[in-house]
Formats: sequence, C-alpha cells, structure tokens
Amino acid sequence: MTKATPPSKEEFKARLAKAQKQQEEASWENATLKVERSGAHGRAWRLSVEIVAAMALCGWFGWLLDRWLDTKPWLLLAFLILGAGVGLYNTIKVARQMNAGNVDE
Repeated sequence: MTKATPPSKEEFKARLAKAQKQQEEASWENATLKVERSGAHGRAWRLSVEIVAAMALCGWFGWLLDRWLDTKPWLLLAFLILGAGVGLYNTIKVARQMNAGNVDE
C-alpha cells in the first residue's frame, strides 16, 4: 500500500476557498427570499406565516405569564395585540424586501 501524500498549502487553501464559497452560496442570508420569488403562492404563504407566527408566539408568552401571575385573561389579550402589531410590522418589512427584489430582477 502506498501512503497518500497530504495536499500542499496552496491546494489546501484553494480547496478551503472553494468550500467556503459553496457554503456561502448555500447560506440562509443568500436564500432569504427564494421561496417568495418562486411565485405568488409562496409570497402569500410567507406573509401570512409572519403574522400567524408572531401572534402565536406572543399569545403563548401572554398565556404563560397569565398562569404564573394569575391575571387571566389580560396578559394573553395584551400580548395577542402586541403579536398582531409585530406580525404586521414584519409583514410590511418582508413585503418591501420582496418589492425591492422584484425591481432588481
């Protein structure tokens, strides 16, 4: 059996740079709006998920605080309203990004 020789520093650096480039291309930041650009259905889905997720998370947090502080249902209602506001803000922000992406294409 012959022993494989390790790659030289230049070969290693080239392979590392190639792997980093592939990782960068596949990263989350570069894939941010791929689903939305695929069609109207994907865009609508993304926007609706923004609102529902924010309301669900804030509602859950309000429910937990209500149980802990025994203030039912006031904190749940307050956090649902807060979640709706956060969801609308996120929806507007994402819609603007989608519009900016469509103009560039």
